Amino acid sequence: MVFDRMQARNGGFTLIELLIVVAVTGILASLAYPAYQEHVRRVHRSEAKIILLEMAQALERNFTEVNRYDRNSAGDIFVLTVTQAPRVGVAKYRIQFASAMPTHNAYTLEAIPVGSMADDMCGMLTLTHTGARGADASAAVTAAECWQR
Repeated sequence: MVFDRMQARNGGFTLIELLIVVAVTGILASLAYPAYQEHVRRVHRSEAKIILLEMAQALERNFTEVNRYDRNSAGDIFVLTVTQAPRVGVAKYRIQFASAMPTHNAYTLEAIPVGSMADDMCGMLTLTHTGARGADASAAVTAAECWQR
């Protein structure tokens, strides 16, 4: 009879054990989720930076061919081929020129956060014809940190 009680008791979990597991899982999740969110933000930021650099390359190739940024070899106004990051799906950044169009010898590209990235700590990312990288970063980070993240 003593053996039967011990066997029955070892057959499952107690409520206390189950509550401890739930509490530990909750604590781990509360620590991991913010890190995951920041990782996702970094990925979206990286996509925007890649597209800014690709558009800058396209502008520099155009400048090499026609000696100006604002017109292409056919004499048409230069148009960005990619206007959002990521390229497909829901936009996290809008890619555009800082002013309406580039001038014949200068440009500034912007990646403006939209949607779920609207409150990103790095804010708008910029890239100029000189290669200067900027960001409307919060006080917690600098533009250089935003471009390295």
